[in-house]
Amino acid sequence: MSSTIRKLVSLIVIWAYMHVQSAPSSTGKEYEIPNIKANWYKASEICNYFGMQLVTITSRDENDAVARFVQRSDKFSDVACSFWIGGNDLAEEGTFSWMPNGQLVRYANWTPGEPNNHNGTEHCMQIVYEPRREQRWTWNDNKCRTKYMYFICESKPRNCVEELRG
Repeated sequence: MSSTIRKLVSLIVIWAYMHVQSAPSSTGKEYEIPNIKANWYKASEICNYFGMQLVTITSRDENDAVARFVQRSDKFSDVACSFWIGGNDLAEEGTFSWMPNGQLVRYANWTPGEPNNHNGTEHCMQIVYEPRREQRWTWNDNKCRTKYMYFICESKPRNCVEELRG
């Protein structure tokens, strides 16, 4: 099978597994959680393929909106769940930025003791709900390449040219 056909089949499979749930929110963003687990890089690629991006969270209101969305989804577990979000410190250790737009993470909701770059290998951000560990929609840094989990995509902001066309 040629690589083009393999890629097309992969994309069709991903599309078939998409679990599209849109969240009307005060942030003006729409959120979606694909029905597939991936590492951080693949999660970003999948969001981009569908014209979205990994979620960026710039305020407590946005963090709460994302939490409400996840709680209404079939990916939520009241025991524990975690999802990739769009931040990382891959460019400079300890300086987290939002990959979709390159902006520094200014609002932060880290779990106490995080980010800790455990074993020098944790660079990508996740949002975590695990009440027994006092993690209620707080953030953690984790291994970008080897951890597979669900992820949250968001609608991309429209630029002024798109606004004029729209």
